Amino acid sequence: MKNHKKLLMLLSSLLILSLIFLVIQIYAKYLSTANGNTQMAIARWNILVNDLSIKSNTDISSSIIPEFPGNENISSGIIAPTAEGYFDLNLNFEAADVSFTYEITTSVDEQSPVKDLVATGYSIDGGEKINFTNYNDPITETIPLGSDVKNRLIRIYVLWNDDENSTQMDNTADTTATSSDTPAIFHVNISFTQIAN
Repeated sequence: MKNHKKLLMLLSSLLILSLIFLVIQIYAKYLSTANGNTQMAIARWNILVNDLSIKSNTDISSSIIPEFPGNENISSGIIAPTAEGYFDLNLNFEAADVSFTYEITTSVDEQSPVKDLVATGYSIDGGEKINFTNYNDPITETIPLGSDVKNRLIRIYVLWNDDENSTQMDNTADTTATSSDTPAIFHVNISFTQIAN
């Protein structure tokens, strides 16, 4: 009886080894490898501001053209205390394949002889003016990838603030600034941030 068990164990072991050998041989017959490369389109990131690409930190100063329509007391095309005008930023993001957020900030330039230039509000795509709570508030918006919006026309309203409660300059400084040959300078910064996940 013991010999039968040993013989049966030996035959079972041989059978298992034979099956393993057979499976390896069958698998080896059908095993092959392949390799290759795939090409994937890279997301475009070419946003234009007033027809200038922002890819390489473009200086858009020459494309920002302020308009001062004037009124019954101030000639058009010039800035004077209480004069309000605007400039347009035309954002084109048709060639952007990712969601992103833009932020526009404004401030008077340190070199400007007029220290009381302020942004009072903005409008989007010809809509109503949105007044700032404080002067020079940032303008921000997130554009999702699936959005049908591919352009934004942002009009920013600028004022020579002459309210004595919130100005840096007094009447003497105003007079000095108006007699200067240096133009008033208003700083505009636009940042675009891709949204990842």
